[in-house]
Amino acid sequence: MNILIVEDHQIVIDGLRTLLAGEKSIAGIYEALSGEQALEILAGQAISLVLLDINLPGMNGFEVCRQLKSLKEGPKVIALTMHSNAGYISRMVKAGVDGYLLKNTGKEELLLAIRKVSAGEQYFSREAANNLISGMQQPRQPRTSDYIQKLTRREKEVLHLIIDEHTTEEIAEKLFISPATAISHRKSLLRKLNAKNTAGLVKAAFEFGLVG
Repeated sequence: MNILIVEDHQIVIDGLRTLLAGEKSIAGIYEALSGEQALEILAGQAISLVLLDINLPGMNGFEVCRQLKSLKEGPKVIALTMHSNAGYISRMVKAGVDGYLLKNTGKEELLLAIRKVSAGEQYFSREAANNLISGMQQPRQPRTSDYIQKLTRREKEVLHLIIDEHTTEEIAEKLFISPATAISHRKSLLRKLNAKNTAGLVKAAFEFGLVG
């Protein structure tokens, strides 16, 4: 796969190139110093995954992510940033990001995130996930069932396990159901909570007062 690094500090780009060098799954590494330059590269190159900073000159990371996600068969996107507060993370989730890492992450976690996101999963560093959930736990008036269809007992069990970061196979094992049934429950949760992905499920769960 080809990876595009979108970052306005060359020293950070050089460091990422060093970390990713020698990885057999990575065919090429491209770089862009701005969102506009990133879109130009994507117009001419087949890019599988983008490592995206948020603070960029001109177009910021939120807008870049939205534009990347609007592309037909666009790349997967992992935010790689120094911002750990829930506001930034939530905005990137709304923009459609597939993963969120902080710049203090190590090589092993970076490669793990790339593997998982490339395989169609999501990956949020533990600190990012915890901060996102903490931000959702601020006192608020939970939305009522008028806004969503009532969840079944089994769907609530699946939702709690998803929030605890269990995989489909682990959920199936814990609930004594097949992986296909676990996937079916997840799809039902996405529909009922009007969420697009796992991060959206977590966000909706706290907004609707279903957990916590």
